[in-house]
Amino acid sequence: MLFSMIDSLRHFFSGKKTVVWGLGAEGKATVEFLLNSIPGKLFTVSDRDPQALQSLDDPRIIKIEEKELLRQIDRFELIVKSPGIRTAHLGFDPSIKEKIVTQADIFLSFWPGKTVGVTGSKGKSTTSSLIYHLLKEGGFKVYLGGNIGIPPFHLLPFADEKAIAVLELSSYQLEYCKHSPAIALWLNLFHEHLNYHGSFEDYAQAKSHIGRFQSPKDYFIYDPGDQALELFLLSQEKMPGILLPVEEKGRSQVDLSRLGIPGRHNKKNALFAARVALLLGMPAEAISEALSSFRGLPHRLEYVATVGGISYYNDSISTVPEATLAGIEAIPSVRTLIVGGQDRGVDLGLFCARLCTVQKLETLILLPDTGWRIGFLLKEMGFKKNLFLVKSLEEAVELAGRYTPKGYSCLFSPAAPSYHLYLNFEKRGEHFKSLVLQLKQS
Repeated sequence: MLFSMIDSLRHFFSGKKTVVWGLGAEGKATVEFLLNSIPGKLFTVSDRDPQALQSLDDPRIIKIEEKELLRQIDRFELIVKSPGIRTAHLGFDPSIKEKIVTQADIFLSFWPGKTVGVTGSKGKSTTSSLIYHLLKEGGFKVYLGGNIGIPPFHLLPFADEKAIAVLELSSYQLEYCKHSPAIALWLNLFHEHLNYHGSFEDYAQAKSHIGRFQSPKDYFIYDPGDQALELFLLSQEKMPGILLPVEEKGRSQVDLSRLGIPGRHNKKNALFAARVALLLGMPAEAISEALSSFRGLPHRLEYVATVGGISYYNDSISTVPEATLAGIEAIPSVRTLIVGGQDRGVDLGLFCARLCTVQKLETLILLPDTGWRIGFLLKEMGFKKNLFLVKSLEEAVELAGRYTPKGYSCLFSPAAPSYHLYLNFEKRGEHFKSLVLQLKQS
């Protein structure tokens, strides 16, 4: 069925004055598709980086910088926006917003097989990867893409009526979506990405597109135990799909004790993944067996090495306090926590109060910028354990080696984004791992 999907996409783009806005991974994949699949089409590409535009060399591409695009955006009929481009502050007229599409939305509209979409403030990548792993082990024809680093258009060669596409979907990808996956998962809702969306309400609204456009025969799987998510859903018009709550207290047909990665939050992720596999007809025993062979993803409670009797764990993916608290709970041997990152003005009072109750923590190493604010709050709360303010990750790892008791663990779980110092959480995590491995060699 590849031909029919490509044919549908050709028809979708045909005759429309198109601009591809942003040359991130998805933007490049859109450009590649247009050049390879619609040979005669002339289209525009825009980016804020002149060098990115200069890297394109094809007579069918008209190149304009972002500032120029914003001046003439109303002349385009189709605006294919990359997820990372923020528009909340631009005050677009509704007529402009109607013309904005994302690659994820186009993909959901035309994929001929089943689509499974996963969103949430935390756990998206692990849950998406778990679903893919379970279904692959179960013999399904399944493909993984989306926010996990694989542009949806890279799955086009595998389009088939029997193929299942599992997509990790961020709020950035969902913001302009007008289509939803056949099976939609909304894991949780924390205060995240407010600098991008402008408000918590707008962030939640963007997330809600995971199920907002489903049919009555589709499935919407969510956690009613997540208070913020439950309150948001109660304040909105009911989702059109079949609601399937996933509750930790509920009995599971699947043996979750066989899951190959630690943490209660990962058990919850596994519950979501198992529910999808059961819906698609995979036997419970086969799901339990497949869970045991899942090894997790980099930068998510990732064991790095044991050096001098101290085990080091990389949890750089943790960009909100809730994820860090889950990481501390997941690894019983943790005695040292390295925390801190970009300050987005999030209230850290409750997080610090929770840290004060964690008896096993003996040392907190505090990185700029939020780490220093955390240290101030902890002192005000009478925190009696070791507190160290540091300026760099190098200094943090060196102190962890000195103050973590042998036989115990150091957890790097920042509870904040990385953007003030690192390109992304992956770069931050790789830096931490390299520093630990240097300790091992020295």
